[in-house]
Parts: sequence; structure tokens; C-alpha cells
Amino acid sequence: MKRIALTFLIIFLAMPLMAIFNSESYSLDADISGVSTGVKGFGWELFPLGTKFGFEKDFEMLKGEHEAEFKIEFEFTFNNRELSEDYDYLTGRPRWALRPGETGNFFGPDKWRNDTDWNNADGERSLAYFNPRASINLYLEQGFWENPLDEGGTLFDIKLGLNSRFAMSLEEVSYSLRGPGGLDSPVFVNADGDRRKPFDSELPAYPWLNGSRNVLTNYIYLDLSLNMDRDTPTDAEAEEGLGVDFLFEAGPHWLLNNMTPEGIQSDYYRMELYAEQKMELFAVYQDNGWNWLNMYIGHSNTLRYTFGSVVPENKLPTDRLRGVFQDRIWIHFNGPQFMAGDCFTFIELNLYNTLLFGSVVNEGSGRTNAVELQSSFSTKFQLRLFGFIRLEYQLGYDFIRGIWPDKPEWWQNAALSFYVSL
Repeated sequence: MKRIALTFLIIFLAMPLMAIFNSESYSLDADISGVSTGVKGFGWELFPLGTKFGFEKDFEMLKGEHEAEFKIEFEFTFNNRELSEDYDYLTGRPRWALRPGETGNFFGPDKWRNDTDWNNADGERSLAYFNPRASINLYLEQGFWENPLDEGGTLFDIKLGLNSRFAMSLEEVSYSLRGPGGLDSPVFVNADGDRRKPFDSELPAYPWLNGSRNVLTNYIYLDLSLNMDRDTPTDAEAEEGLGVDFLFEAGPHWLLNNMTPEGIQSDYYRMELYAEQKMELFAVYQDNGWNWLNMYIGHSNTLRYTFGSVVPENKLPTDRLRGVFQDRIWIHFNGPQFMAGDCFTFIELNLYNTLLFGSVVNEGSGRTNAVELQSSFSTKFQLRLFGFIRLEYQLGYDFIRGIWPDKPEWWQNAALSFYVSL
């Protein structure tokens, strides 16, 4: 079965390459969809060190059907992460599942507060580490039939792809700095350079932190989508229509997920069903055809379940519970376009209700099960200028926090970002 699956994947992904090389043009269109900066002393948080870009080609694969799309995407990211203090690193049992009087093996100041080798100048151990990572995403997508609300668009799409990701967990960049801001001791090794406990042994709940902490994971995926929504040339138009999407991912251990001495880094399967509906409430246009004001309402449901014994870090479900059902309703208001077609503002109001259920992933015993509810309200304001500058402000209120003993709270954030598309 494994050989059949691998053979089918190789043949399917080789088809677009053969079609492209048999066509008149060998060129691929390129795009850059995001740029990220460094972290602390690495690039001084100014220089664009992380990016996502891709190469794509549209070509005729099936006679009489829409053109297929073959694309290769590359992504590089450099930022800090933190060790989670919420899961026992030997058993995977969550902190909230402990009975009164029980203890466990958790990262965090409680365990290392009295260990001077773990403390920094402020008396508490930093849990941050440097996490550079890169990924390659390769897929082939073929559309069929005509979308009745989008002339030239496809009604049904099939996408088959392969994703490969390499990540490293290294000491925080600040450890190498001198003076204010530098750390007195590393996280993963001691003063002699030897691995510090517990990183000198297997960590079942955090397989990406085993051994050298260099992780290679791969998964294949199949995405089936039904598209019955209206075409919007820019994001300033009101959206309307419906869509349904089914995604299946497979990252079994035999898909080159056990290539490092640290053992199996991925052995999971995931299924997701997503459906959304959008309806325009009103739209007012300027004399030149640009948007003046419009509003639409949207509703979506997501059902997702994760199987398997080893779920990699980038595929962990919320609170590590295998099942997720989310209901979202939102109202989107677009302001007038000005100066250029890609200069406008929008305000969006969202209400989320999320039900999490099932057992805890990466828990060896599999004995912990839970059901929790999370509910939140948020609003987003965004100003877009000339297609590459975005000023955003978000405000939200989490009024049902789920299984963790947290009170309802307000939160807010703001960001100025630059978006590049070539």
C-alpha cells in the first residue's frame, strides 16, 4: 500500500512537469506573497530575512477542460518561539488534567526556579528559543465545469500536493549578545555544551525538541472544493455566494518522516470540512465604477479531526484536542475606494463559537479526553494603500475561555505591514 501511494504521488506530480516541458514556453510566473523581518539581534528586526514566494504555470492537462495550475512555493521564516508550559513533556498529559496533589514534568519557572544554572539575571529562566524554518509546497490543481456566478471560473477543483518542512530549534539569538538584553545561560545546553536535562532524552510530547532538534516533516494532501461565489476583481467589492471545501492530509512515518536519528517526527492524518455562505446586503458605486459603500454578511462552519500518534508542531490542533467544530458569523463593511483602485478601508465584525473535543494528541496513554467551548467577539479595521501598505487595528473580547481556568478578557493589537506581489 505504501509503495502504491508513493508511486501514484510521483506519477501525478510528474504529469505537469512533462506537460510544461512539452509546451512552447518553459517559463514560470513568479510571485512574492509575504515578507518578514528578523528577531532581536538577528537583522535588528529591520531587514527582510523571511519571505514566501512561488513559481507557477498554467497549462492544458485535460483536453476540453480548464487549464491546470502547477505551482511550487517556498517559505522561509526566522523568529522566536517559547517552550510550552502546559503539557507534561514525558507523557503529553495537559496541566489541566492533573488531579489535586498530582505533579508532572513541565517546562517553566516552577520547575527551575531553584536551579541557579537555569536562572538568568532576573531570577527566572527564559523559555524563548530561536526557530528558523523553511518549507516547500508543490501542488497540481485542475478545475472542472463553469461557476455560474463567475464567468470563466471553475465550479469544482481538485488539488493534490506535497509539503516538506525543515525546522531547527536553536538557542535564542540574544544569548550571543553582550550587555543589556543578553541571556546568561542557554536553554538547551549547559555551560559545557552538553545537552541539558530533559533535552538529553526523548520528549514524547515535544518530538521536535528531541536530540539535535533538527526536524524534517512531510505530508501529502488532497483538497476538493466546490465554488459558487461571485468574482470580485479587488477586495473592495462585496462578496456573495457559497463554497464547500474538503481537505485530507497524510503525514505518516513512512513518508520520509523518520529520516533523522531523533526518530519519528510525524505520523498523523487529518480531515477537514469547511463550508461558507456570503450574502450582499447593499452596494453603492461611484460614477467611475469604483465602490462607494457596500456591506455583506458571512457565515461558515469548520469540522476538523486529527488522527495519529505523532502530530508535528505545525499541525497541533487547538489545545491539542483532536476534534474541532467552529461556527463563525461576520459582517464586513467596505469603505470608498480613493486615489487608486487598491486604496480603501474596511471594518469587519466577527463572532466565533468553537467546540473542541476528543483525546489529547501526542499523549502516549491516550487516556485524557475533554470537551470545551470557546466563544469570542472581535472587530478588525484595516486601511490599504496602493496594494502594498496595510495599517490594521484589532479589538476583541474572549468571553468563554474553554477548559483553562481563565477569566474573560479584552485584547487588542495593531500592525503596519507591507505586502508585495510581483
